[in-house]
Amino acid sequence: MVLPMFTRRRESRFALAAGAGVFQRLVQIASTLILMPLLLRVLGVAQFGVWGSASSLAWFSGLVDIGIGTALVTLVARSIAADNPEEARMHLTGALSFGSGIAALMLAGTALFGVLTGWQSGSEPFLIAGAGLAINVPLNSANNTWMALQKGYVSGLWELVQTLATLGGVVIASVMSHDVRVYVAIVYGGLVVSNAGSLLHLFVLHPELRPHGLVSLSEVRAVLQEGFLLFALNLAGGLSFLLDNVLALRLLGPTAAAQMTIALRICMTGLGFLLVLSQPLWPAFVEAAEKGDRRWIRKGMVRGMGLLVGLSVAGSIVLLVFGEWLLRLWLHADLGIGRALLWAIAAWVCAQALVRVPHLLLNGLSILGFQLLTTVVASTLAIILKLLLAPKIGASGILWGTAGTVSVIVIPAFIMKLAASDNT
Repeated sequence: MVLPMFTRRRESRFALAAGAGVFQRLVQIASTLILMPLLLRVLGVAQFGVWGSASSLAWFSGLVDIGIGTALVTLVARSIAADNPEEARMHLTGALSFGSGIAALMLAGTALFGVLTGWQSGSEPFLIAGAGLAINVPLNSANNTWMALQKGYVSGLWELVQTLATLGGVVIASVMSHDVRVYVAIVYGGLVVSNAGSLLHLFVLHPELRPHGLVSLSEVRAVLQEGFLLFALNLAGGLSFLLDNVLALRLLGPTAAAQMTIALRICMTGLGFLLVLSQPLWPAFVEAAEKGDRRWIRKGMVRGMGLLVGLSVAGSIVLLVFGEWLLRLWLHADLGIGRALLWAIAAWVCAQALVRVPHLLLNGLSILGFQLLTTVVASTLAIILKLLLAPKIGASGILWGTAGTVSVIVIPAFIMKLAASDNT
């Protein structure tokens, strides 16, 4: 029998983490409202597009660790639910060790790329991005561990630090420099500083999780076994939209890349709210499954989907009615973002809202292979659609590629798999 205290604690921690995450996202939105027109004015349209392309690679920070960081959400949560903190420490130690190795290889690869390209000015923003991503690989384990401990509000605090540090850095730099490399460095510098602070904070509050002694292969292997499928899943899903800015630049030119930079900022803002509201459900689902609380799992899924879909539809209505006017007011310029692109943004966000909670529940139940197969099929079709639609209907075609395949393929498949699992 599941004790009521577990349910109350699970729900209170979820509410606290979600509330803190929403506050952080609101601050991030306010920061974006300041940064985008400022950067557009300082850099100009062409360099703004380059900055958007280079800085958008930061969204790969959850992928380049080959899933070891994401795996901690399930593994550490499961160990804590089973009252085994030593096992949780081993998982974190393995993730940090393997992540440090990945970081070293990435830094070497970035340096080699710089040498081969002669450190050309056009490649330097992307070299800075590569170095920033590399350094962040082991550091990102901290935020995933906070989430596994059902203390996502702490990682939200450090994301707030990142947002404020980036905002302050850009505002100060804007009076001294028009060099796009400086602004790319500020984005990745804020990311590294905040994640380093989060990791230090974790070890201060939870000394039982601090690594000690030499890492064993078994510690690394345990994380890799769970992480590799998560990595493949995230990579397959991420490739359906994380390269949208680069595709716009290559297929349609700098002006379209600038449009896509703004469109993706709106999409990522919407997705960010979906993430902070729903991410605490992942470790909660793990704990509930470990305790055998299937009733709470069903309730959490229904409530979670209802909340996310309701908010995304309401936000989409506001975007469609007032979006063009708000964008002109915000940017002090007209980038040509019309109703067609706004409809694509709305569809993109609503599709992500529908799939988010089923995805988290499948993660918590370690049903990863099915998700991977489904996502590979959908992402492949999405990329094909982008290449076909973009030359015909512009930047909106790139977003429709993702929204269409998620809605038609991924969502129905996930729901049917969960229904089948619930009946077994």
